[in-house]
Amino acid sequence: MKIIAKIFFFFFLGIIALMFLFSLIYPFFNPTSSLQVASFSGNNPIESTNISQPSASTIIYASNGEVIGKIYNSQETAYQYMQNPAEYQGKSILYHLINIPPYSSNPTVLYLATEAKKDFLDVLNNNHVISSSDYNQAISNFDTPYFQVLHTPYFTEYVMNKLVENYDKYVIAGGLKVYTTVSPYWNTVAQNIVTQDVAEYIVPVGGSTAAFVADNPQTGAIIAMIGGANYSQQQINMADIPEQQGSAMKPLIYIKAFEMGYSPQTMIDDSPICYGSYCPTDYEGYTVGWVSIDRAINQSINIPAIKMLARIGYQNGLNTLEAEGLQLNSNIFYGLPLVLGAAAIPVVRMVGAYNAINNGGLYAQSTPFQKITYHGSTLYDITKINHPRILQANSVAEMDNVLGDTALKEPLYGSHTYYYSVQGRPYGSKDGTTNGPTGITDYMFIPQITVGVWAGNINNASMNQYAVGAFQTGPIAHSFIMDYIQQNNLPVVDYPSFTEPTLNSQTATIP
Repeated sequence: MKIIAKIFFFFFLGIIALMFLFSLIYPFFNPTSSLQVASFSGNNPIESTNISQPSASTIIYASNGEVIGKIYNSQETAYQYMQNPAEYQGKSILYHLINIPPYSSNPTVLYLATEAKKDFLDVLNNNHVISSSDYNQAISNFDTPYFQVLHTPYFTEYVMNKLVENYDKYVIAGGLKVYTTVSPYWNTVAQNIVTQDVAEYIVPVGGSTAAFVADNPQTGAIIAMIGGANYSQQQINMADIPEQQGSAMKPLIYIKAFEMGYSPQTMIDDSPICYGSYCPTDYEGYTVGWVSIDRAINQSINIPAIKMLARIGYQNGLNTLEAEGLQLNSNIFYGLPLVLGAAAIPVVRMVGAYNAINNGGLYAQSTPFQKITYHGSTLYDITKINHPRILQANSVAEMDNVLGDTALKEPLYGSHTYYYSVQGRPYGSKDGTTNGPTGITDYMFIPQITVGVWAGNINNASMNQYAVGAFQTGPIAHSFIMDYIQQNNLPVVDYPSFTEPTLNSQTATIP
């Protein structure tokens, strides 16, 4: 009987405690409550939950040591709600106020805390204290971190997303220090150039925004990332959104042909051809007969690129792009238009692929991270990353020579060829224009930096017929590289020389 009495006593005590807690929070959830927003500050019952101003669990630094972002756990959202409840209208009040941590390095603690929170939500829901929508939202929002962006907004949000994607357990546990690659100065320079050039070059041809990424080609370190013309007006980071890249894809596949024994001087017949129902056409609307590969690349002639992919094999082209880090959708068969940019690729990934062409064939994937530590232990260190060889050095040297041939670009680009010369120093560049055009691109590099630019509309609306990668995105890439050369007083660095392959009769020309 004593045992039964004790059970009833503790059960009764639990009911009283629950009713007391219920009485404390009921005014905040009762739709008829007259409680005003002002009552959330100062003397109010909710302080009994012991939510104090938190410190961030993850600190994100720029390359110069400046704090550019923070990630908090739910304690921060609870505190933020108490300070600014009006900002959380329409969100679950319970999620922000109930003081049960949703994160823990101990899975048992996490499980017990989650179950306790769910049980309490069930009681409130069953007694109609909260709405079903609030209940469902609170249940689904157990593990949502709170982000705070302080500087370099597009880049910082990119970093936060990558952290949650790759280091989610550490973000949940807290204790991360993230040292990034971005240069606040050069990110500001890039943003100013993009904002100005969108108004000057992109808007007049029916576009509204642009994306920009600049990498160190040896390490893949992202120096600057811009996702739009104006962050206050557009928060979508177009540098990380898959978009078709047009003819900027051609060098990334042609280089496989160089590895298979073709050379920049291999002749291809630019004449009409059909592959089943697919009959490619050149951008200008007419064909020009026999052309060399280097001319076909620099003057962006489509049919030779299609014929070359057909000759080397679709799978070889696909495998080359995958090796270059482009992560294509395995459920889509792109066919021969793959070489013309049929696959949608984010600018940040394309810059990583061009890093390999700019770095002798060694692949340095674009990365925002310099170093990541967890309670003092190193999780990531860019200096420890191995950069594998994905392209043959001789083939890369050939492609560098092709992409830096200003004389071969001049017949197509005329006075705009200015944008493809960099103080007489070695460089490479390739632009692209999609069908529509819905997007225009430009990739430009010197040995010390790789730059990529996309421009268009976030809703994929077409621009007018005057939108061409070389004419609108070329100036953005060129302006940044010229500033980078001059302000850093960069020395002239030559690309390695190459050896011409010996071609047999079967690979000397392509009809």
